[in-house]
Amino acid sequence: MAHYCVNCGTPLGARVVDGQELEACDRCGFILWRDPKVVTMVVVEDRAGEIVLGRRGTEPGYGLWCLPGGFVNGDEHPADSAVRECREELGVTEVDLSDVTFIDGQPAAALDCEARLRYHAAPVPAVYEAGRLRLAEPFCGAAPGQAAVLYQGTRVLGGGLIRRAA
Repeated sequence: MAHYCVNCGTPLGARVVDGQELEACDRCGFILWRDPKVVTMVVVEDRAGEIVLGRRGTEPGYGLWCLPGGFVNGDEHPADSAVRECREELGVTEVDLSDVTFIDGQPAAALDCEARLRYHAAPVPAVYEAGRLRLAEPFCGAAPGQAAVLYQGTRVLGGGLIRRAA
């Protein structure tokens, strides 16, 4: 079955793009992708009205500045994808604490715990060691000066103030 360019109506011919043979228009350059992907991109503003950017962690464009976004999974709504991508790309996975106090004294080794970093947020699985929390999943909204409370189950272990989130 012959395919025609959606832009100019010219019959499409074969062209190798990124190592795969695709149909393309020799007249205007249109490429007919057989398996188009749906993506979400999100414009996030901070309190000062500045646009928040991230750096690409994969090719193409590794290390370049970008808006948070990515592919929509087959079983998710685009709005859910946008939220997930923001969490993955803008969320922090390490939090440095100051003024840390433990009920039973400072742990001698790494401590598996759950950390509550915002009052209404669900606790995040974490490992505490020497003033640093390594979070098991990205967390959005951790800000310097906020309290971090550490738990094991329903038992409060201690806590401190967020000094830096990265």
